[in-house]
Amino acid sequence: MNSHWTKEGHGTLLVMLHGFMGDSRTYTDAVRRLRTETDILRVDLPGHGADRSDLSETWSFDWIAEKLHEVISRESYQQVILYGYSMGGRIALYYALKYPVHALILESTSPGLERAEEREERQRIDQARGDRLMLDYEQFVQHWENLPLFKPAVPLNQAQQQKLSTIRRSQEPAGLKKALMDYGTGSQPNLWPELAELNCPVLLLTGTLDQKFKTINIDMAQRIKDSRHIEVSAGHSIHVEHPEIFDTIVLEFIKEA
Repeated sequence: MNSHWTKEGHGTLLVMLHGFMGDSRTYTDAVRRLRTETDILRVDLPGHGADRSDLSETWSFDWIAEKLHEVISRESYQQVILYGYSMGGRIALYYALKYPVHALILESTSPGLERAEEREERQRIDQARGDRLMLDYEQFVQHWENLPLFKPAVPLNQAQQQKLSTIRRSQEPAGLKKALMDYGTGSQPNLWPELAELNCPVLLLTGTLDQKFKTINIDMAQRIKDSRHIEVSAGHSIHVEHPEIFDTIVLEFIKEA
């Protein structure tokens, strides 16, 4: 995994984990506002951005969490707050159940599929997606961008669209396919039974248009002892559609935590 540090001398570290087909550049603008309250570590997850993880390794949730912990542990922060979006949120949740964190922020994410047959079916879907992106990556990106899941509440401006497009089109298809297979939703352990074990404040963020993840997060909030669920007028990607609102919510949560 590739690490991008912003150090201001704060005692708090915010770790930011991006979603599928994203990378650390996703949060370049957010850093300018968030750095007033916290140091920041942005990570290129395996198969994304500038990451050059060994392709012969299995990028399991255990493997990724261990590598991430090695990076975080090199510094001595009083408080570590983990944030993850979608795919990155699934990694963040897994990490928080394995290693101590001061607080957790999950945007549009899930504890996984509960039944084995659901996970097997999702693995078949992810395999098909991986094959498709290897066959014609540009066509796959166009298909991905037009998924109903990513429809915003308000159309993105040209700068937002261009930034997303640049990041997505600069990824390496082989790395993305391996990411889908090794730590996609079909490979994620069922973490629903472990939600009650979280012993830190948890902030759950979902968009009002994202009915699937809204329903999932309402259920998550009922199972996590110290949790708060906030809805924002958006689709699946709150940090993209409303960056200033997103940054404000995160900053307020960091101060409270």
